[in-house]
Amino acid sequence: MRVLLVRLDGLGDAAVCVPLIAALRDAGHEVGVALTTRNAGLFAPNALLAEHVLERIPWPAHGSTPESTDRARTEIAARRYDVALIASEEPEAYALAARIPQRVGFTTGRARPLKNLWVRANTTRTVSRSQRVGGEDAHEVEVLYRLGAGLVGSEKPPSDWFRLRAELVEEPDVQDLEPLGEVTNIIVQTGPKWLATGVTAETQRAVFARLAPYAKFFAAPGEAAAVRELTGVEPRTFPSTRAWVEAMNRGGTVVTVDTGAAHVAGMLCRNVIDIFPDAHFEAQVRRWRPWASSYRAFRASEVDGGPNSRFIESVLDGF
Repeated sequence: MRVLLVRLDGLGDAAVCVPLIAALRDAGHEVGVALTTRNAGLFAPNALLAEHVLERIPWPAHGSTPESTDRARTEIAARRYDVALIASEEPEAYALAARIPQRVGFTTGRARPLKNLWVRANTTRTVSRSQRVGGEDAHEVEVLYRLGAGLVGSEKPPSDWFRLRAELVEEPDVQDLEPLGEVTNIIVQTGPKWLATGVTAETQRAVFARLAPYAKFFAAPGEAAAVRELTGVEPRTFPSTRAWVEAMNRGGTVVTVDTGAAHVAGMLCRNVIDIFPDAHFEAQVRRWRPWASSYRAFRASEVDGGPNSRFIESVLDGF
């Protein structure tokens, strides 16, 4: 069948769908995705039937531009999908899938009864999930995998990194390997979420100074100036998500707070140093840890750039 996955969220939200997409394809289905300009280009082009991209209206407004929405609806209708797996909560995600015969979406138990009634009215099948921190022990990959029940051949999401990696990067021909450049042993994904996670500006400056001789620093284009001003490092940016994924694929250890970088690196089988807020630390790690790779999780309060830092030692030693 032709299956449309609707994921109108962030980069990490799309990345945790990789095992679901891999299992759908292994079961013989053709998979298209509806994404936004925030996560478009994440998946390898040869993995998809089609990519339908909506352009988000800048925050604090909600939704996508009418032009991009109309274009996506026209493209989706032309592909004649049989099933829509709706992994996003926004009403426009359900509207995109409205004319697809089978539509699967999430309900949240008793937490939001009116929303649940609305979801049931706009789907042909629903799947339960918890939105409460610590509400269930399942990894987010396992939660999303529930959408594919009856369409995939296994009850458990695949965790074979070699298989998952194929959904994100295309293997180059041997003669094309040289232009890819050298492998980067340590990649530090920077950005404002370090502060939001609880790592102070002073600590970031100390940590980045210690890692600077060994690491490359990455940032989203719109966040590079803020990173430069806050930390003093000059992060590398990329013209597209696709270029960023290819660069991540050439890393050894990826250091990041809990962002899309951790999930992408996990699917690419890169070692991940993953930093989470102190609050609900264990529950957050259970739900959002890298799926298929080795990782080490740190509380924000454990991040330290001093001379005897256990955090720095873990990064430099590849833990």
